[in-house]
Amino acid sequence: MRSVTVLLVVLLIAFLLGLGQAQNGVAEASIYQYQFVVAVTYGRQLHGNGVILSKRWILSSASTFYTYPFTEYTVAVGAEDYQDQATWYEVEHGYKHPKYIGSDYNIAVVLIRGSIEYTSRVQPIHLPTSNPDGVEAATMLSFGRGSEEHQSHLREAKLVLTTDQSCIDQQADFQAKQYIWDGVGYCAQPEPGTTNDLWHIATGAPIVADRVLYAVFAKHEASDHKGQEVATRIWHFKDWITTTTDVAWDY
Repeated sequence: MRSVTVLLVVLLIAFLLGLGQAQNGVAEASIYQYQFVVAVTYGRQLHGNGVILSKRWILSSASTFYTYPFTEYTVAVGAEDYQDQATWYEVEHGYKHPKYIGSDYNIAVVLIRGSIEYTSRVQPIHLPTSNPDGVEAATMLSFGRGSEEHQSHLREAKLVLTTDQSCIDQQADFQAKQYIWDGVGYCAQPEPGTTNDLWHIATGAPIVADRVLYAVFAKHEASDHKGQEVATRIWHFKDWITTTTDVAWDY
């Protein structure tokens, strides 16, 4: 009887932990599923995230590189834990969008030194062939957060990208409203019934669906402004990306 009671307690605890994870909406992610995600670091400490466009070009947010010159950053690829498993590349040069200010036009591309070797853990992202006004089942990939010993691990959060008026109305910043109205950004919202504790460290995090990149995370407001998260819409920048880099975009 005692063993049955213990088993029931264990099952109850497992159920509650699983429920808590579902409500959180954030989970550990596999680099074998998301081979295109990179960590952007300064002094081997996380400053943001990015995504592999080609063997030499990385896409991220401009705010990832806000503090220091581009050449002082390094990029870690092929890692679920960038502190332990990554291959490191120095940044040779970078470009922020010329209209970047705050969360507006918050996009950047960086050229790495050397050339990334593609493996089962390292692959480029697919770029979109259409420009949807919303993505119902999107996934944001970001390093960091979690338990103290897993601060450098890759994690995923399920999101909804939308340009609905209801989400625009939640934006306190008029520039953010205009950004979304103009087709330059998306509202980024957790799936209904979930929360997301990655927001404050997710700058530059790729937001994908079916291995296609639709956005990079751009802006997070303080906790009293929940619902105002904004992502940069990749399609709007296709011409800037292809003219600034040597990346081919078939669309």
